[in-house]
Amino acid sequence: MTLTSSALLRKSLVCAAGLVAAAASYAQTSSVVLAQAQPAATPAPAVAVDKTAAQIDAENSRRWSIYWGWNRSTYSNSTIHFKGSDHDFTLHDVKATDMQTNTGLADIFKYYLNPAEITIPQTNLRVAYQLDGDTAIALNLDHMKYVVVQDQSVAIDGQIKGVTQSGQQVIADNWLNFEHTDGLNIVSLEYEKQKKVDWFGGDRTKVFALVGLGIVIPKTNATMHMVNQTRNDEFHLAGWSVGAGVGMDVDVTKTVFVRTAYKMGYVDLPDVLTSARGDKASHHFTYNELLVAVGYRF
Repeated sequence: MTLTSSALLRKSLVCAAGLVAAAASYAQTSSVVLAQAQPAATPAPAVAVDKTAAQIDAENSRRWSIYWGWNRSTYSNSTIHFKGSDHDFTLHDVKATDMQTNTGLADIFKYYLNPAEITIPQTNLRVAYQLDGDTAIALNLDHMKYVVVQDQSVAIDGQIKGVTQSGQQVIADNWLNFEHTDGLNIVSLEYEKQKKVDWFGGDRTKVFALVGLGIVIPKTNATMHMVNQTRNDEFHLAGWSVGAGVGMDVDVTKTVFVRTAYKMGYVDLPDVLTSARGDKASHHFTYNELLVAVGYRF
C-alpha cells in the first residue's frame, strides 16, 4: 500500500504522541515508587540557644529583695550641747562606742536568731527593688547603737543651775548617762550600682557601690543626775544622715543570697530628747559600719 506524504506525517505524529504519553506515564510511576521507597524525612533537631547577658539581666530586673543582718560600728568623737530650763552646757570631744552583745553560741541563738529579741543586737533591714541589671533602689534601716563611754574626762563650758562650768568634767554614772541604744536608727533611701564579677565561679557574684540619704529616729536613754532628771527613754525624730558604701552580694541559690558591706556616713542630731520635761541635746559625728546579711529575692 502506498502512503501519501500527508498520511505519513499524520501517522508519524500519532506515533510520537504515543511515545511521549508512554514516557510520561513511566516517569510518573517511577516517581511514586521511589517516593514510597524513600524513608520519611526527619525534622531537624532544635538548636539550643544560650541566653545572652542582656536576657539574663532582664529576667533579674523588676524584682524585689529583702535582707536581714547584723552590724558593728565605730564613731568619731563629738561635741554635745545640753540645754534646758536650768542648764545650758557643752561637753567637748566626747568618746562613744557601739554596744555589741557577746557573740558566743548561746548569744547567737538568744539574740541574733530570736525574733522576740529583735532589737537587742545591732541589726540591718533592707527592702530593695531591682530597676535593671545593674541598678537598685532600697529602703534601708541601720539599727546601730551609740554609747557615751563612762568615766572619761572631757572639757566642759556653760552653766548648770546657774553655776558656771569650766575645765574638765568626768562623765560618771552619778552625773550623766547618755546613749542611743534602742537605737541609733537611720532610715534611708539608697541608690545602688552593681557590677558582676567572676570571683566564685559562674554568674553568682556582684560588687556594688551605694549612696543614701535619710532621717534618724533614735531611742535615746538619758539620765541627767546633775539636774535631778530621771531616765528618759523614748523614740524621737532627732535629725538626718547621709552615707555611702561598698560591698558584695553572693548568690547561694537563685533566690537566696549573702551580702556584706562597709558603710560610712555623717549623722547630724540637732533635736535629741533628754528628759520628760522636754530638755534637749544636739551633736553630730561620723560613723563606720560593717555588716553581713542574708537575703531573699522574689
